[in-house]
Amino acid sequence: MLEGRFHYAQVLESSNDTAAGLIRSGAQSGTLVMAEEQTNGRGRGGNQWSCPRGQGLLFSLVLEPDFDRTQWSRLALATGVALVEVLDKFGISADIKWPNDVWISGKKCAGVLVEGCEDRVVIGVGLNIAVKEFPSDLGATSLLIEAGRVIEREALLAELVQSIIAWGSRCCSDFDSVVDAVNRRCVMKGEMIQLRQDGVLLSGMMAGVSGDGYLMLEVDGEIEMIAQADAIRLLQS
Repeated sequence: MLEGRFHYAQVLESSNDTAAGLIRSGAQSGTLVMAEEQTNGRGRGGNQWSCPRGQGLLFSLVLEPDFDRTQWSRLALATGVALVEVLDKFGISADIKWPNDVWISGKKCAGVLVEGCEDRVVIGVGLNIAVKEFPSDLGATSLLIEAGRVIEREALLAELVQSIIAWGSRCCSDFDSVVDAVNRRCVMKGEMIQLRQDGVLLSGMMAGVSGDGYLMLEVDGEIEMIAQADAIRLLQS
């Protein structure tokens, strides 16, 4: 049962950090933290995430998984599936960039950050809603740019929370369905990519996502399993 409360703020340093603090104060599963702006928002690997005030959907959801902590990272993939599924309902086609981004038309529109705190997990989502323009070198986009209309954030948030919970519940006994969904919407599958892992560059074909949620990189006819990477990019053909 989800018993958490909704916490809203105009400005926060980080919704994930706020959610973690609430957990330490006894916050229940289902606690939701939303901000109009984050002054110290971050993505995976400590990368900065920023969005103009009121032009994104920036929130963190607290859950208490009923599966082992070693599998909590799977929630990033499940959340990506939830995002593209919900965007479909709003008439927007999106893809998943392993392991934690959502792309539209080859540009990043959303990011996911999953962090453990005590016996709970915080799922942070940053989604560009109404941003009208980005620096040309940023490779980002928004729902307004792609759909040509403003998407109601309240309706989108309600759908997303339900979908994240539903897909997150599959991360243990039914993780195959999550992996199948990721592979159907994996933007880099079949493409030549380059990734950086512990300072080492690796290049090969992205062969998809394995049953454990790892990136499968085909190098010289052999498949290497990549559990995590510092950066991933498409190689120009």
